[in-house]
Amino acid sequence: MSFLALLPLLAPVSVQPASGWEALLRQCREETQQEMRLACYDAIGRNLESIAVAPDTDEKAFQLSEDHAAGNLTLTRTVAPDTVLTVACVNEITHLRLRLAQPWQGERVVARIDGIPTSGNWFIREQGRLLEFGRGLPAIEELKRWMGQRELVLSEESGRSLRIDLSGLNDAVKPLRQRCRW
Repeated sequence: MSFLALLPLLAPVSVQPASGWEALLRQCREETQQEMRLACYDAIGRNLESIAVAPDTDEKAFQLSEDHAAGNLTLTRTVAPDTVLTVACVNEITHLRLRLAQPWQGERVVARIDGIPTSGNWFIREQGRLLEFGRGLPAIEELKRWMGQRELVLSEESGRSLRIDLSGLNDAVKPLRQRCRW
């Protein structure tokens, strides 16, 4: 591949469809010279942010991702803008976290599942930006309480509440349960 062949990559490409990127990546993979292959990938990377691609999935649905190298699974659900519920199996240990857009106010988390108060073991971390339920067995027991329920509501002492839709959790958590052996 000559440098002239890379020119289309160096120009803004926000008008190209997503399938065009697949062709460009294929073209980079086929380049035999290491420097040219690197330049090709670099050019794509520089322009990646300018692509407007419609999301493939519902962003409110649970999303499962896997770290193949470490063997870890992560299940996420966007609860609100920049607020994400994460259930993970890391080194066969279950983790339950909620990353917040706004810092949590106060030192307590009051939890209700479908309107019924539930005991909670939530820890407030990272200056209130992370709520973390215990790891391992406490997280597993809490997740089991959530399964088959509609909604979890976490409330601050000030009264502000965060509603978490639990629909779809039973099916979404199955691969994680298998990996973490519960």
